[in-house]
Amino acid sequence: MGNQPEPSRFAHSESAHLPSGLESATAVTSSGRLKGLLAAASAAAVTLPHAIGLGLLAFAPLAGTYSPSALALWSAALPGLVLALGARERGVIYAPTTAVALLFGAMLSLATSVGPQMGLTGAQALAVTAAAMTMAFAMQWVLGRLHVATLARFLPVQVTQGFAAGVGLSMILSQLKIGFGAGNWQAHDALAWHALTALAVVTLSLLMLRRWPRGPGLLLAVLLVAAAAFVFMPTGQLQPAAPAQPFLLLPLPDWGGVPWVGVLQAIGPALLSLAMLMAVVNSLDVLVFHQELDVEHGLRNDPNAVLRRESLLGMGCAVFGLIPAATSASRSRTALQQSGQPTQAGLWHAGLLCVVALTGHLWLPWLPLACLAGALLVAGARQVPLSMLTLEYWRRARATFLQSWLVAGVFAVIGGAGALVAGLVVATFALLQVSAGSAIRRTHLLGQVRSRRLRHMKTEAWIAERIDEVPIFELQGIVSFGVAAHVCEQVRKHLREHHRRVIVDASRVPAWDETGYSQFRALGRDLASRHVSLILSGVSSRNAAQLPGVRLFVDLDRALEWIEDELVVGRPFRTEHELLGELGEGLSEQARFALESALVLKSIQPHSLIFAAGDPRSDLVFVHEGRVTLTTSPRPGEGLRLATLGRGMAFGEMAFLNDIARTANAMTESLPARLSFLSRGQFDRWAKTYPDQALVFMSNLAQVGIRRLNATTRQLRHVLE
Repeated sequence: MGNQPEPSRFAHSESAHLPSGLESATAVTSSGRLKGLLAAASAAAVTLPHAIGLGLLAFAPLAGTYSPSALALWSAALPGLVLALGARERGVIYAPTTAVALLFGAMLSLATSVGPQMGLTGAQALAVTAAAMTMAFAMQWVLGRLHVATLARFLPVQVTQGFAAGVGLSMILSQLKIGFGAGNWQAHDALAWHALTALAVVTLSLLMLRRWPRGPGLLLAVLLVAAAAFVFMPTGQLQPAAPAQPFLLLPLPDWGGVPWVGVLQAIGPALLSLAMLMAVVNSLDVLVFHQELDVEHGLRNDPNAVLRRESLLGMGCAVFGLIPAATSASRSRTALQQSGQPTQAGLWHAGLLCVVALTGHLWLPWLPLACLAGALLVAGARQVPLSMLTLEYWRRARATFLQSWLVAGVFAVIGGAGALVAGLVVATFALLQVSAGSAIRRTHLLGQVRSRRLRHMKTEAWIAERIDEVPIFELQGIVSFGVAAHVCEQVRKHLREHHRRVIVDASRVPAWDETGYSQFRALGRDLASRHVSLILSGVSSRNAAQLPGVRLFVDLDRALEWIEDELVVGRPFRTEHELLGELGEGLSEQARFALESALVLKSIQPHSLIFAAGDPRSDLVFVHEGRVTLTTSPRPGEGLRLATLGRGMAFGEMAFLNDIARTANAMTESLPARLSFLSRGQFDRWAKTYPDQALVFMSNLAQVGIRRLNATTRQLRHVLE
């Protein structure tokens, strides 16, 4: 006896031989299981009253044949278990949702309404409902297969917040309507006792959740208040959660003997419309709730896969006459708040509900319905996003705040279908609001942007002093009627007395709404009355009929080039009358004449390639007539336009100075051009004769290069911004 180790000492020595990692993993696993069980218990305290309430409504047509509360318990337990086992998503609770349960009840009501004339039994009416529900979830599966669920990622926060708050408000209002289980909202003793009991559950659960945030405070509050009510309250004042009844197995639908042709003729269109409505509303519910869980708790899933998986499992449940379960954000949020981390609470929750379904006939008659009403009040209040209850949110984003409560109010009063319409309307207006607010990408009011046209230094200075009279508005996104109205309003707002032309650049606009053109037609007339021209760039010329009186250009560079040409018309000097242009300034008459004699004149047809990138020839080229464009592509109309040159300008200086291959492509534009070519050999022979004049020429060429480099830097900055 004395040689035997003490139990405590033996246990200590045994654990000491366990690997530390295994011991730690065992402790973490046990802790995770306990947290999952406690979180599931809190979620079940919400699911239980919610399922009974929905079941009483959904299965009311079968009240004379079966116990609606028993059917409700089985519909809450088995579909949730099927989804929990099939999905195995950590932290997610599955239970019947309001929209699915109510539409299930509507389908069952239709089936029982034609029961007498069709000779349908209750089990056969349940089979008709099961067929309609199966069709609804098949439609939902198709939506997931078509990847429609991806669009839910673009739902604005107003819709997601509104749906979450609408679920909570529906829970609260449903208890107010039935007097917290008393039956109705009328002044009598029963209502007072029910209200007092529900208030006690709310108060006690909030106190317990504050003191023990990780404990199943809601479930404990329900049990403690129920025990107190049983001991202290007068007998008969509180309505029980369910009447006393023997154990009842789940009744299965009777698929045989149903006159399907007659049923389809009588109520087929109505069942189809309800099925389509259920597919759309439940899909949106599932996707919004999963998006909420993703944003708040990081539970990221492929929305299309979630929709398809829940659809297949929902069809399996519907075949057996059960109300299919779906993702429940309210219960999932409760479980995640209790556990603080994703756990296998879904499996624990389904297991607890199965125990309730098996044993509920024994103890539900002793549980006051008011206690369950209190649980729903707490769950409903916690379902409303906290930000929607703060004044800071109201001050910071008043429009979003009001739109969220609009969706929530419609959900609570009309239901999921009405909230779907309201949500789509809100989403549309939110999209238009955001599109209009971000439609103007940038505004240039000080002449920061110039064309790629290369000009004489004096001409550039003349334009620079006057280009600020041309404001530029860069657009982005789709231009609809509302967006166009916002843009036109901003143009009028920024218009100043010295502005004579206004450019609206639509190069980044992927599509135009036809109604958007009308706004710009009106803007063009308004500006014309003020002697201001409206110019649209990035708009095809085939839209000219839509915009009479508005000058159109294919891009912003062409529009700026045209405006700069208009500005230089009034300059009091000429700079492009000599063959050498600005490169000949400062040369003596004899030297200039000698250099001009060395030039080789050529006439080039429109849209002809002068030289291509990689060409080894290094001639310096002067433009005497027409225009030349330097691009990144040797084919007309393709590539990026780097610069445009007109009369009196020279190009090809990089190859001329460094004797390297051409770095760009040069081609004529829509008119013929007259060019002259100066080879490096000809220049070197001239420079030997006039060495001092050659230094002047090279200095002019360097200044031109520096100006062009500055212009390129300015254009690059504009592109990068």
